[in-house]
Amino acid sequence: MLVEISCPRHGLERYKVKVIKRFNIASDQIVPKLKNKFAKGELSRVYVGRNVSYSDVRDFLIDYFRERGMLEEILRMKMSV
Repeated sequence: MLVEISCPRHGLERYKVKVIKRFNIASDQIVPKLKNKFAKGELSRVYVGRNVSYSDVRDFLIDYFRERGMLEEILRMKMSV
């Protein structure tokens, strides 16, 4: 998933959030993975179970960005399959 954010300091920022389907977690579970090195606390991956749809992942990411207070700055979210 490609996320474009309007940043007041840099203008436009783009970053990728990888959605990885896992078979060793519960079939309806969504688990976020945060970055460790440069941008600590930022989302880098989302692990999903077998029965999680793309709309569920999109809703999870919207809720995640809303909790972080970044939803207003998001210009576009594009999911490529």
